[in-house]
Amino acid sequence: MGTKVWALLTVDLGEKSSWTSHVASRDGRARLPLLVFFRGQRVSAMRDEALRVLTALYEAVAAVDPRWEVVPLFEFCGWSRQTIVERFNVDSFEEVRPECDQRELSPEWKSRLLPLCTVEPEVEGCSTSYSPMDEVCVGGTFDRLHAGHRLLLSATVAVCDKTIFVGITADVLLAKKKNRELLEPYGVRKGCVEDFIRAMNPNLKVASGELGLHDPGAVTSASMDGIVVSRETVAGAKSINDEREKANYKALVVIPVNLVGATSQEGDAKKLSSSDLRQMDSVSQARGAKGESAP
Repeated sequence: MGTKVWALLTVDLGEKSSWTSHVASRDGRARLPLLVFFRGQRVSAMRDEALRVLTALYEAVAAVDPRWEVVPLFEFCGWSRQTIVERFNVDSFEEVRPECDQRELSPEWKSRLLPLCTVEPEVEGCSTSYSPMDEVCVGGTFDRLHAGHRLLLSATVAVCDKTIFVGITADVLLAKKKNRELLEPYGVRKGCVEDFIRAMNPNLKVASGELGLHDPGAVTSASMDGIVVSRETVAGAKSINDEREKANYKALVVIPVNLVGATSQEGDAKKLSSSDLRQMDSVSQARGAKGESAP
């Protein structure tokens, strides 16, 4: 993957370990982009198990830095230690040992981590067990790619075997967004999304396009199998299936993923938001213009 330097963390899901603490304990270190290689047959046989693992991973990532570039790699996507080092420029290697615990983490960080298999209650009308599908779609703005976006995209990769269709909100529809001038243009957002998907599984075909200018492929494609959504947008997926029924198309399998941050054990937690990240960048730029340092 070019000249980018990565760190590699290997996790054996067949062994009990507090691997999320290894991710969160990197707080305060000089962090390289991180590859997390998950080994074990459990997630290969049941992709819903992979979604639980991904949820735990990106909650831990968000606790450190929402924008930290972390890419999960699974054996069912064809990865091994050998293929990883052949494709990526890996600078450091670490393997989680079964006996590891969370003693190195402060109580504050421990409270922010989800247990490995914590998921929200089942959502009515959505699937809870997933077999690999040929064509899966996902959509969003994907500005300032963060842990929530990566959870959504990685979940899509986890349940797809052939082609991912990504709808990315068109620039013209974002004119009224807060801090609009800081929004990444469509081409940048598209590139970041495609790079992430191809890093996780280079064998998948990625078809991306502008969302909001035309009827989405989720509605118009008879061959589409599934749609990955955040839990707050499940209603939109149900509306899509209503439209598909009118066209005599099969209903899409609806795969909901958690909202990163919203499932934290902290009472004041809220979901991770690109709008909040843009606001932070706006404040940082204003301070820089005045010659002020961050607090």
